[in-house]
Amino acid sequence: WRRGSAMATVADLIRAPHHTAVCVEDFEAARDFYTGMLGFRLEGEMDQRGEVALGTVVGLPGARIRWAMLALGAHRIELFKYYEPAGEHRARRQCDGGYTHMAFEVTDVDAAYAHLTEAGYRTTAPPQVMRGGRTKVIYVLAPETCVTELLEFPPGPYED
Repeated sequence: WRRGSAMATVADLIRAPHHTAVCVEDFEAARDFYTGMLGFRLEGEMDQRGEVALGTVVGLPGARIRWAMLALGAHRIELFKYYEPAGEHRARRQCDGGYTHMAFEVTDVDAAYAHLTEAGYRTTAPPQVMRGGRTKVIYVLAPETCVTELLEFPPGPYED
């Protein structure tokens, strides 16, 4: 495939969504949140990764990381902690450019909220009914304020 050929996009080459990458400072807290609270399973973990190809792919020659791949159903979270180079770690607002959060559909947002707050996790607000009753949502401030949305699609008639 090359630019200008009959295939104008890569859409026909995509098999399925695979993962979302999250870079953190406190690797254990993040791994424990995704595995212990959200139910991801650990597929693999490596410390002190620093192969040349890694630095080339991420555009950071000499990169050295701690890495894990966490799976839930068909989706994965690729977890990174960079030892080299050091990165910036600051909370992002939902209105800031770039990716802002990842979302998971749940069967009961209220129960999820209760479990999360009992475990000491913070949310931006209690569960909120949105879109005329079509969804019920919470934003969880996962470790290092990486926002994870949990949303429920309640059954039944909707009000507009």
